[in-house]
Amino acid sequence: VIEQPTNPTASLATRFVLLMDYVGIALFTVVGTQVAGDAGFNLVGSTLVGCVAGLGGRSISNVLYGSSSPLLNKLPGVFWARNPLYLAIALGSSLVTFFVWPVYCEKISTYYLETVIGKENLEEDGNVGVEAFVEACERDEEFLNTIRIGMQPTVKMNESREMSARELFHQIDADDSRTICANELKSLVQERVRNSWEMYAIDTAALASITVGAVHGAIGMGLHPLVAATSGITFSLGGILRDVFCGRDLAVASQSYAFATGAGSTVYVLTRELALRGYPMLAIFRIFLSMGTTVSLRYWEYVRGEPLIGSMHGRGT
Repeated sequence: VIEQPTNPTASLATRFVLLMDYVGIALFTVVGTQVAGDAGFNLVGSTLVGCVAGLGGRSISNVLYGSSSPLLNKLPGVFWARNPLYLAIALGSSLVTFFVWPVYCEKISTYYLETVIGKENLEEDGNVGVEAFVEACERDEEFLNTIRIGMQPTVKMNESREMSARELFHQIDADDSRTICANELKSLVQERVRNSWEMYAIDTAALASITVGAVHGAIGMGLHPLVAATSGITFSLGGILRDVFCGRDLAVASQSYAFATGAGSTVYVLTRELALRGYPMLAIFRIFLSMGTTVSLRYWEYVRGEPLIGSMHGRGT
């Protein structure tokens, strides 16, 4: 049974799903471009990785489930070929991120160097000495947290919290030059943002958005509920492609990517089945419940500080 909007509320829910589809693609593209840029990719490479991250998961779904449905009279081809607006959103998001992200990192690192540490406390060559670093950490708790977060995954957060500012300095000063150069500080800022709750929240918002779009599209194609429940997982595969391109650990395997999106899409499918059997389950309620499930599981993982599901031969790391 394929539902069609029968009232203004249902029509609003359909438009909201489309909006979340666009938002999810834009957010995945932003993160993909940022990761590729930090990995040393140029404009073309970063844009490619960004678009692959944003469009790749759903393109794989088109291959697995079929790109069109006779019931909906869709054109053949992957979704962004049938509707170039998706490609335009991905390209635009990627280009903006490529040029804005370095400016942001530069401004933050300059702020820490010139304001938090202080120009007058820098060495003659502009580098940061151990005493200036320690004093800045003692004065500014936010700066200290930035350093701790930026040192992940080389040093785990719980380990860095037990280290003094002087010990952190010597951990960063791997070449024993007794100074930290501006580029090293900039790299720490980049790592801080990459490992921050803000970036985790962007990833979570993207996952919640594409989960709704994925399951709604699968149901609209007339797929079996069991298959539709897996659609959220396949939509998140753009994150795998991003990590493969950039040589990173696969987030879908080590984090709650697959679990959270799979749970969110399953909740949507189950509540829809209840609606078809006469229970009062409005479409907009199902959408927010599905997104809430995905967000809640991701938040739970973040608070725990470790994956929700352990590996086969022990707990995940």
